[in-house]
Amino acid sequence: MKILSRMIAVGAMLSVAACGTWHAESYLSEEISGNDFNACLAREYQDRATSEAYVDCDWIDTARIVERGRAAASGQTVLPYDPANHAVLPEALGELQDARGRLLAALDNGGRDSDRACACAKAQRYYDGWVEQARDNDMGVDGSYFGGVGGPVQPERVEAEKAAFYEALTACEAVAAGPWTIYFGFNKSNLTAAAQAVVDEIASTVGSRSVNVIGHTDTSGSSAYNQSLGQRRADAVGNALQGRGASVSSASTRGESELAVQTGDGVREPLNRRAVVSVD
Repeated sequence: MKILSRMIAVGAMLSVAACGTWHAESYLSEEISGNDFNACLAREYQDRATSEAYVDCDWIDTARIVERGRAAASGQTVLPYDPANHAVLPEALGELQDARGRLLAALDNGGRDSDRACACAKAQRYYDGWVEQARDNDMGVDGSYFGGVGGPVQPERVEAEKAAFYEALTACEAVAAGPWTIYFGFNKSNLTAAAQAVVDEIASTVGSRSVNVIGHTDTSGSSAYNQSLGQRRADAVGNALQGRGASVSSASTRGESELAVQTGDGVREPLNRRAVVSVD
């Protein structure tokens, strides 16, 4: 009876798998054109789903990946997996979360819109693969859920996905190496929590390269005052970057002379209250 129960369970799983594979066929054979981030991501997911379906015969992950690929192909924003939602092994969670933070920072600072968007798409594909390999098996860490079908996390596959991710991330971060814009409150030069996060991302991305910082203001207040306020903003960002080990070659001000949004005099425009950081 125990053997019969296992056979029934496995048979049911394979029936579901077959349905999932049939449903995925149209996506796996679809011609996806374009070199923007979403098109590249859709192709990366298509390639991964094909491998999952026909090499690993993992229908569960195939269905997940196909869903993400179709969403990307339709123009939706598809974020990298959040490892906290995927039952990864506890010892892997910290590094995965740190890596996801780096990837999101690169994507949010130009990685999706640059001429190497496909490198960023590849990084996301391998990051998701790393998460998949680092979590407990869907059918139990020892495969016990379906009577021995499946298996535990395989360290060598985790390492392969991780290595491929970091290689792609290096190219993606190089694309996203500025310029960065940090925004300030009205008549303020202190860094908000959001500004601190951008400073952290800049410091982790630029490495040994030096950067320059230019402070800007809106047109509220006198021109002389805004020159001074722009300098305080540049200094605040420059000091924060140096505090995180980055090399700052210059911190200067343009005051209200180079507006991001053109306005008349005396206008409080949030997008003009900024500092811009670029690599030398």
